[in-house]
Amino acid sequence: MAMWSVKYFSEGTGLLWLTLGVLSLLAGLGTAVRFSRMRPYLGNILVSLTLIAISLVFLAFTFDFRAEEAGPAVIPRLYIFLILLLSGVVLIGIFRGKEEVVPGVKQKGLLARVVAALIVYFLLLPYLGYFLGSFLFVVALLHMLAYPKKWMIYVIAAGWVLFSYFAFYKLLYIQLPLGVFENLF
Repeated sequence: MAMWSVKYFSEGTGLLWLTLGVLSLLAGLGTAVRFSRMRPYLGNILVSLTLIAISLVFLAFTFDFRAEEAGPAVIPRLYIFLILLLSGVVLIGIFRGKEEVVPGVKQKGLLARVVAALIVYFLLLPYLGYFLGSFLFVVALLHMLAYPKKWMIYVIAAGWVLFSYFAFYKLLYIQLPLGVFENLF
C-alpha cells in the first residue's frame, strides 16, 4: 500500500505517524504562542488549532467514503466545515484583538469530569441508545457547567434529542443506535 494514501494513515503505523505529526505540530505552535505576545490567548489558540487539525484529518478520511450525492460523507463534512469556520472565526477574532482574555478556571477538575462523562456516554451508547444517552449526557454536562436555569437544562436536552430525531433519523434516514428501545421502532 502506498505510504501517501489516506488508508495508510487510518490504521496501524500510519495512524501512529499521523498522530505524532499532528501532536508535534500542535506542540510547536503552542510553544511559539507561549513565548509570544499572544500568550494570554494560548488556550483559545490551542483549542482552535487542535479543532482545525483534527477536522482536516477527518476531512481527508471522508474522501475514502463511498461517492454518492447524499452519501455517508455528507454529514461529517458538514460538521467539519462548520468546525473549521467557527474555529477560524475565533482565531481571526484573537489576532484582530477582538477577543477578551479568558479568566482562569474556577472549577478545578472540570475537564476531567467532562472527559469522564464523554467516555461513559460512548460506553453506554449501545445500551441506552442515542436518544436516551444523548439526553442524559446533555443534562449531565449542563449540570457540570453549572447552568443557572435548572429547568432549562431539560428543555435544551429534549430540544437536542428532538432535533436529532427529525434531522438524522427521519429526514436523512441515518440509523442511530436505539439501545433498549430497539424493538419499539
